Amino acid sequence: MVRLLVLACLIWAGPSLAAPPDGLNATLRGLQDRAAHIASLSCSFTQEKHLAMFAAPVTSTGRFLFARPDKLRWEYFSPARDGFVLDGGSGARWTGESDARQTFSLRDDPAMRLVARQLLAWTTFDLPWLLREYEMKLESRTPTVLSLTPRQSGTAAVLESLIIEFSPESDTVRRLELHEPDGDFTRIIFANTTVNGPVDPALFR
Repeated sequence: MVRLLVLACLIWAGPSLAAPPDGLNATLRGLQDRAAHIASLSCSFTQEKHLAMFAAPVTSTGRFLFARPDKLRWEYFSPARDGFVLDGGSGARWTGESDARQTFSLRDDPAMRLVARQLLAWTTFDLPWLLREYEMKLESRTPTVLSLTPRQSGTAAVLESLIIEFSPESDTVRRLELHEPDGDFTRIIFANTTVNGPVDPALFR
């Protein structure tokens, strides 16, 4: 299974909630407005899994691609190859060096549906969905750093908080941290980000 399923602990939204404080609200609206102009995005990433049982983090590298409205590619290059692509409501995933792929439909695969929804929400900055999912706090304005606490008790049992840092240049996510209640956490650093550059449609098949 794709290692990105660490994000699948984030559950679907509950009822609509009140708007955030004015200062935070202005920041969120600005991020939402700028995200609306992102037609495509490509970047590399380094993922660090910090576990109490290990002295050093477990590190992986990969890349992420997005094209509106709903095309995604998330893949790891090292230490092992795996990943998935999504084009609309269907996609494929793979594990290992072989070219063998397993196709899936979001309609029939709740785990991949959850992962896809999470990635699309952050890439397009779907503010109504995010506000229903999380209580947000503005930690820093330059760069913009948000801390998020899950609103749902089921999510809070496996995810204590999220830290999101945005790039001052593009307002895309530069750092993502997922903190677990037991003290373990995953940090993903995004780099070499290109916004609205050419992306080969074949990469989503």
